[in-house]
Amino acid sequence: MAVINQDFFDFIEKNKDKDPSQLRLALKQKDYNFDLDFAITQIECRKKTAGKLKDFLSYPKFIFPDAISAEQSSHQAVAKYHSKLKSGTLRVLDMTAGLGIDAISFAQNGALVTAIELNPLKAEILQINVRNLDLSKLETLAGDSIEYLKNTDLHYDVIFVDPSRRGDANKRLYNLRDCSPDVLNNQEILLQHADKVLIKASPLLDLTQTLKDFQNITAIRTIGVKGECKELLIELDSNRENREIIIEAINLDNDGNILSEFSDELRNEETQAVEYATEKELTSEVFILEPSAMVMKLQPWNSICRKFNAKKLGKSSHIFLTTQPPEKFPGRVTKLKKIIKKQDRKTLSGIPASVISRNHPLFSEEIRKSFKLKEGDQNFIYATRLGEKPIMFLTETFQNL
Repeated sequence: MAVINQDFFDFIEKNKDKDPSQLRLALKQKDYNFDLDFAITQIECRKKTAGKLKDFLSYPKFIFPDAISAEQSSHQAVAKYHSKLKSGTLRVLDMTAGLGIDAISFAQNGALVTAIELNPLKAEILQINVRNLDLSKLETLAGDSIEYLKNTDLHYDVIFVDPSRRGDANKRLYNLRDCSPDVLNNQEILLQHADKVLIKASPLLDLTQTLKDFQNITAIRTIGVKGECKELLIELDSNRENREIIIEAINLDNDGNILSEFSDELRNEETQAVEYATEKELTSEVFILEPSAMVMKLQPWNSICRKFNAKKLGKSSHIFLTTQPPEKFPGRVTKLKKIIKKQDRKTLSGIPASVISRNHPLFSEEIRKSFKLKEGDQNFIYATRLGEKPIMFLTETFQNL
């Protein structure tokens, strides 16, 4: 464990705005009564996490074990959301504590938390952070969390697990079969020790396969921050009793407040007809609906048509239209201005606009160059398909993502 003293923290504060690489070069020959490289790593991590961990960075003595922990940590907004999924004074087990953002958030929300971390150094640093944050409700342990469950009679209200998605040579992993701990082959023991199990997974995880892989699924949530999908959260319940599976798409702001949400029961979309729009319906009276990345992952096309009285433009376009301005649509809403014809290119040249290409022969950047467009977020050019026919149309902002 590196030496951590007041001089260590004073150095970080004094040099917090400097470039870490330049600091290492400039100071490599100098002696300090603390680990200089570890101190510079703190500056590097604070810069990397300035957007996603601002509340934690308000504590000057919050320590990062390494740069990878900073990169892999939960966004504070998502961690806050996790901690509020089940209310009351809870007993929570975090099986993969890491930097501890989720465990700390659960404790700050009133839960009694046991946080287990396989890496001894990370567990030790988490313990220091917990002490500095004065979190008496959070116990930290070093060890294998699966072995811990095999050797305890304790029962928890919630088990939270974020399997490591890094392999050899720091390679990114997405399939839960490749991640550690192995939640797929140990889901029975997890359910024996908890009422609810929350499994954090990559947003790239295949949803259909996930539904086949897990027992007792009660909810699948896609969670994002300001339109960027951060994770797929799988909820298992030891007392499911054949309840319907809930799907939810949650979009948060940086402080964990919900900007938009979409919720429905999982339905067999294959057996339900999705209505498709015709070109006659593309008038200046309609609104264009572009689902958020979180909704796109869940693919609830029939539910969108049903809830927002909408029609889909094309089978693989995933863009919708409706005649009524929708309330609380989980995504971007724009108002149609015109269908773009070949002769419109000159009149559109140079206007500020964002370009969205979805299931169209041309990519967004190709269209931008061809039309000589400027950057802008008030006008939108959609390039997609109406049925099987490629189409472009111009819209104006009504509700942003």
